[in-house]
Amino acid sequence: MLIMYTMLVLMLLLFHKGRKHARSLILALYALIEVITNGMISLNMATSWEYFEKFPFTHFIYKPLYCLWAPFFYFYFRSCFSSDFRIRKNHWPHFVPFVGYLVFFLLIWFLNGNHYIRENLYKQNAFVNNVDFSVDIVVKFQYLFYNILMIYSLWRIEASRKNSKEMYVEPAVGISWFRFIVFGYAAGCLLGIVTLILILVGSQLVATVNMVSVSYFFLFFFVIFYNTITHKLFEDDTKIKTTHLPNDEMHNLMVKIEELVVGKKMYLEPELTVLQIALALNEKERNISQAINTVEKRNVNDYINTLRINHACKLLLDNKEKPVFEVMYESGFSTKGAFNLSFKKVTGKTPTQFREE
Repeated sequence: MLIMYTMLVLMLLLFHKGRKHARSLILALYALIEVITNGMISLNMATSWEYFEKFPFTHFIYKPLYCLWAPFFYFYFRSCFSSDFRIRKNHWPHFVPFVGYLVFFLLIWFLNGNHYIRENLYKQNAFVNNVDFSVDIVVKFQYLFYNILMIYSLWRIEASRKNSKEMYVEPAVGISWFRFIVFGYAAGCLLGIVTLILILVGSQLVATVNMVSVSYFFLFFFVIFYNTITHKLFEDDTKIKTTHLPNDEMHNLMVKIEELVVGKKMYLEPELTVLQIALALNEKERNISQAINTVEKRNVNDYINTLRINHACKLLLDNKEKPVFEVMYESGFSTKGAFNLSFKKVTGKTPTQFREE
């Protein structure tokens, strides 16, 4: 009950303070799912499970929500990587387990009624009981799948980051926080998987490990919610309202940067750095970064990589026989990891998907 009420308060704060930011809204939606699932569990425990016995079909309405836990955290992870991330129609595969179980459970209720569910839901080895338990198994497989995706993405970022000659894609929230959410979530999921294994083998440690798992997840998400609510992200609106538009000096400098970087296709140089741009224009590095940040509303890495990806898109469409790795090199990238990450961040697709569509 304590966890549910705490999550409820944090969720309302996220919806209120972060309603204009996709990252906080996605996290708020995740919290809403947690509140519903934990709220239903708390309600049933408070009534000694009599509520499910009187209204067994509600069990099948909330149980599929477990299949949204990992996908929505993955969406939060994606929003931390790119501030431009939005949940779109092409993300529908992530909702297949949830929709599948919801439709299946509703069909069971519609065809067999409350009495059938009431009699079989808690009967060991009954069909309904097995289907209900299969949700927990599917969720654990989701843990494995989404953690592999996130750890692999982090690994590619780290690999690109170590290549000092190439601009890498910096996560929108910073690399340290990015590591925290990836490895922190992986540790919590591991505890959840261990709990399920102990249940399957009939261990007496189930209650203890489950309590540790629940407590860990609560503390982990409390840190995430607190950081999101108190983050400078919510100060952006105030800053935008109180600051003036970019002055003529910044615009003039940006014109010079574009004449150099875009006009002379300097962005195609794999080893391009801010220092090189500054030296060519006889400007300070800080001024170059400030002009790009102010006028383009993005950091230098994103600005350069966007130019490279736009060039790569043109090459992919103009010459569909050209291998992707050649396009990569001709666009100013020297590693496949950095190219794929930047391409996905700018277009939302892989180079192959972009060319096929």
